[in-house]
Amino acid sequence: MGWMSLPDILFLYRARLGARAVLVQEVFAVVGIAVGVALLFASQVASTSLARSVQDLTREVVGNTQLQLDARGTNGVSERLVNEIRRVPGVQFALPVLEQQVNVSGPGGQRSVDLIGADPRFARLGGSLLRHFSARQLAAQRVITLPDQIAEAIGVAPLQTVKLQVGAGIVEALLGATLNEVEVGGLAHSPIAVAPIAYAQQLTGLKGRVTRIYVRVQPGRIAKARASLSRLATTAGANLVPATFDATLFRVASTPEDQGEALLSAISAIVGFMFALNAMLITVPLRRRLIEDLRPAGASDAIVAQILLFDAAIIGVSACVLGLMLGELLSIVAFHATPGYLTSAFPVGNERIVTWQSVALAVGAGLAAACVGVLWPLHDLLVGSEGPGEGASRPHWWASARLPVGCACLAFTTIVLILRPQVAFAATITLVVALLCLLPSLFDGVVRAFEHGQRLLDGAATVLSVTALQTPQTRVRALAIATTGAIAVFGAVAVGGAQVNLQRGLDASARQIDAGADVWVSPGGESGLLTTIPFRALDTAALARLPGVKAIGAYRGSFLNWGDRRLWVLAPPNSSGQPVPPSQLLSGNLAQAVARVREGGWVVLSQALASERHLRVGQSFVLPAPHPTRMRVAALSTNLGWPPGAIILSSSEYARAWGTSEPSAYEIQTKPGSSPATVRRLVQRTLGPATGLSVETATERTQRHYTLVRQGLSRLVQIRLLVLLAGALAIAGALGSMIWQRRSLVAFIKCQGFQRGVLWRWLLCESAVLLTAGCAIGALFGLYGQLLISHALGSVTGLPISLDIEAIVAVSSFALVSAVAVASVALPGYLVVRVPPSTVSAAY
Repeated sequence: MGWMSLPDILFLYRARLGARAVLVQEVFAVVGIAVGVALLFASQVASTSLARSVQDLTREVVGNTQLQLDARGTNGVSERLVNEIRRVPGVQFALPVLEQQVNVSGPGGQRSVDLIGADPRFARLGGSLLRHFSARQLAAQRVITLPDQIAEAIGVAPLQTVKLQVGAGIVEALLGATLNEVEVGGLAHSPIAVAPIAYAQQLTGLKGRVTRIYVRVQPGRIAKARASLSRLATTAGANLVPATFDATLFRVASTPEDQGEALLSAISAIVGFMFALNAMLITVPLRRRLIEDLRPAGASDAIVAQILLFDAAIIGVSACVLGLMLGELLSIVAFHATPGYLTSAFPVGNERIVTWQSVALAVGAGLAAACVGVLWPLHDLLVGSEGPGEGASRPHWWASARLPVGCACLAFTTIVLILRPQVAFAATITLVVALLCLLPSLFDGVVRAFEHGQRLLDGAATVLSVTALQTPQTRVRALAIATTGAIAVFGAVAVGGAQVNLQRGLDASARQIDAGADVWVSPGGESGLLTTIPFRALDTAALARLPGVKAIGAYRGSFLNWGDRRLWVLAPPNSSGQPVPPSQLLSGNLAQAVARVREGGWVVLSQALASERHLRVGQSFVLPAPHPTRMRVAALSTNLGWPPGAIILSSSEYARAWGTSEPSAYEIQTKPGSSPATVRRLVQRTLGPATGLSVETATERTQRHYTLVRQGLSRLVQIRLLVLLAGALAIAGALGSMIWQRRSLVAFIKCQGFQRGVLWRWLLCESAVLLTAGCAIGALFGLYGQLLISHALGSVTGLPISLDIEAIVAVSSFALVSAVAVASVALPGYLVVRVPPSTVSAAY
């Protein structure tokens, strides 16, 4: 025989599906691969969404401008600079913008937004964000505009009044219109508010000030114009950067988080592929029987391969379609992008972006798993096997090589962990390979241990379980189920443990920063947690006279662009109880660093920033503040949870370098024996109800910090839960398929006098042993994986991270996957043992 025609293949395929057992088996394979495809797709969807929202906003505001002068301080630069720029030879136009972080509130709640005050000419010369406004509207109207999502969240509609919290003050503004996706596309998901620049200056109290000036230069004259613009920027205390520089800053800021999520998403991708592959390996006995039926009929190896490839195409395409639909649902409901604390410095939206790469990766893995699983029985043809039993028992070179290959991969992973944790992705792959190579031997050991243990029980159900587990014909199927459980628990433990370690590190950083004061006074909302919003100084004498107040100091802070990093600047007062978080110090003496920071002229830098600038403890450098100031490095720290890096200096030094005495918070130390909660109530009462400042104890502030940290880490939590869910579903489908194949065998055994209860306990016991072996092995490797990933996250991202072994995560993941899978087997097992007795038994 040569090649079969497509109609003949279709006829044979329909005939095979006529057998209900085959149909059920194919359905289980499709569902199993679909779970893996969904996991792959959902884990990739959010990877580009955050960066895309910032890029979209930057592009829509920038338009066709090429350069911008970006003020170094939060108070901006004089608006008169715009006219000076317009007089520079080669400049076609210059468009000023005022940008400030504010809280907008309504009856339904409040949101932190980026208030953008735009020049009237933006409607004609700028980006498309303001194209639906006329220049007259931007010049004359005293209204703000919000995206539909923000307006709906705070419970307001057009022509209703909203409240804006700007620093310590609260002002009212009229909502003139809302922006929907039809008008501004993905920007409708960004946390922004748009207003005429004159009105924005009035609302923020920054009359005559701007924070950015976008510039369009005539073609061919950019180099000469840039030199003149650079001199103006230096004189005014601004940076001359490309117009799209904010997108660059955000890319750098989100890189550590992206690297961490990419690492964990890559693990999810491996897990998803293994789920899909194992779902197909469950069907290996079915394919072997098909080959046994075709070869006596004269089918050549080419025809067998042709039929199997058609099977793979049908299963793969069906599974990919179903998996993409399921993955889309998961990404919308439970796996969305969460910007977290990055919204304090960037207008980050929650737009969901689906790229072709995400689809291609998921579909490619699903089709590959279908092909590998369907074509697996062909290896019997290649070695000349005459049947499934012989092929299953014949020793292969790769079987004897599994142990040394697994040990070598484990050794490589250990070397990477000790010497180069930055390349954890490669080490994670080798750890998974080690798991796959060593699992058969470890599984056999568990089965032998169960065999010795069951002799004490002397039960018929356990004897049947041992016999089934040791039968060569079912070894591939049993190993596939055990591997599915192992991979599921491995992924959940590795990802979950790393997430817990990272959360603990970030919590410790936030807790120690907040511990600098007993009571904090700062702008409310999430943006006030990082204390980067300045406000007019209060009458601190009245607060200092309150009962229980020992000392009150002005805390100052902001964001500072240095190179392509938007740094977090912390400037606690000398009265602060803990100006430098002890656990975050990586290099230098803590006591000496604290003394030097309080003295002035010294700073604590993030290690990543110091490495980039080739700075060591004791060296001097020029800090590019609004008034450049020479400083020295007192110590090196982690990035304090802010990915681009952080700088700690004294509050008085900050006032000189930034040229402002405005605080961004007040730290209040209480007298011994005084209750911080009582002092907080007294301070709040003194400030009055009209203030926009929030008064909270260190404990309350820390709890808010914890909430923000968890929001930023929610993607990692979702990855872990998705891996667990996918693993439980994949195992349930695999076990259900295995049990369904046992109907004929169960009918035959019934003729030997075995009762339903014994047979049901046999199926449950065998499933429990499979899961216990697989999940326990996966949990052990997962503990190693979480240690590897935790070291990698600390090395690659610079984030503060704990390096503990999270055994609770391993135990909970093991218990959850096992319980869900065994529970899902109970009903199919009960139905299978109800088949009538039969003297004709199908092969395993």
